[in-house]
Amino acid sequence: MRRILQFLPSLVPGDATGMHALMIRESLEARGIETKIYVEEVKRDQIAGATRFTNYAKENRPDDIVIYHLAAPSAIADFLSSRSETLVIVYHNITPAHFFEPWDQVAATGQIWARAQLSRLAPRTTLGIPVSRYNQEELIELGYGKSEVVPILLDPSIFAFGSDPKVDGMLQENAKHGRTNFLFVGRLVPNKAQHKLIAALSAYNTIYSEDAVMHLVGRPFSREYFRLLVDVAKGLGVSEQVNFAMGVSPQELASYYRGSDSLICLSEHEGFCVPLLEAMHNRLHIAAYRSSAIAETLGDAGILISENDPVTAAVAMRRISKDLDLRIQLDSRMAKRLEELSLAASRRKLFNALSELEPSLNDLGAAS
Repeated sequence: MRRILQFLPSLVPGDATGMHALMIRESLEARGIETKIYVEEVKRDQIAGATRFTNYAKENRPDDIVIYHLAAPSAIADFLSSRSETLVIVYHNITPAHFFEPWDQVAATGQIWARAQLSRLAPRTTLGIPVSRYNQEELIELGYGKSEVVPILLDPSIFAFGSDPKVDGMLQENAKHGRTNFLFVGRLVPNKAQHKLIAALSAYNTIYSEDAVMHLVGRPFSREYFRLLVDVAKGLGVSEQVNFAMGVSPQELASYYRGSDSLICLSEHEGFCVPLLEAMHNRLHIAAYRSSAIAETLGDAGILISENDPVTAAVAMRRISKDLDLRIQLDSRMAKRLEELSLAASRRKLFNALSELEPSLNDLGAAS
C-alpha cells in the first residue's frame, strides 16, 4: 500500500484549504493509508501533526503519492516540481492578481507567481483534483491531463461545539428590535467584495426603511482595504449597522450562522466558496451573486442574482429574508444539495479519484 502525503503552505485554524487537508488525512487514515502533512511555514497557531516540507527530502520513498494543495504561491511548488514522486494537485483556485493590485503590489505579484507555478506543474502532474468544475476548466486550459472534481470535504460536526452567549445575545437583541441580521463569512479581501455588501446594506435600509445589520466575519487582507470598508460604511451612514467580527472562535462562528437571518454573498471570485456550504449545514438561507464557482456550489439551494449592484442585491436580500414561501421551498432544496455535497459523497469521490494510483481505495471498499 502506497503512502499518500499532503503538502500545503500552512495548517492553521479557520483556513478552508487546511481544513480540507485535515479531512483528507482523516479519511485516508480511516482506510489504513499511511499519510502525513507537510507545510512551508510552521506558524504559532499551527495545528498539531504537520512538519516542515524540507524534511521530506530525507523521509521520501520512491512510490509515494504526493498531494499538493495549490491556492497561493509557495516554495513547495518549486520543491515538488524537481522531484520524481507521483504528483497530485488539489486545485483550490488562484485569485486573479487584478483584485489585489490597487491595494498590495506584493500580494498581486504573488498571485502571478502562483499562476506561473500552476502552469509549470502541469506536465509534472499525474492527476488533478479540482474542488469545482470551474477550477477544472482552468486546469484543462493550462494543459493538465486527467482530472477529477472532488468538492471540499466539510465535517458538519465542527458546528457541534456549542455557541457563544455574547454573540447569541447580540443577534437576539437585534431581532427583538426588528433588525434583520445579514451575514457574510470570508477574509476581508477585495475579490469577496465586502465594500459592495456595505453598499447593498445601505440601499436595503433606504429602500425598505429598515435598520438592518451586516455582520462581516473574517480577518482583513490589508490595512488599506479594511480602511476603505470603514470609510465606505461611514460615507453611506451605516457605520453603526456594520459589524466587523475578526478572528472569531468556532463557537462564535456557529452563533453567527445559527442566529442570522440570511447569508449574502456578492463575491466576484471563488473557487468553491466554503461559507455557502457552511450556511447550508446551519439551515441559513442564501442570496449570492452568480460568479465564478458560486452557482455551481449553491445549485438551486438559494437565490442567485445576475448583478451585484446595491439595488439588485437589496431586492434579493429582502426576498431571501422576508419571503416565507420561498424560504420553505429553499429548506428542501438545501437538504438535497447537502446530500450531494455531504462528507460521505465527497469522500467517495476522493477515493475513486485516487484509486487508480492506490487500488485499495476503490469504491467497492470505500467507507462512507
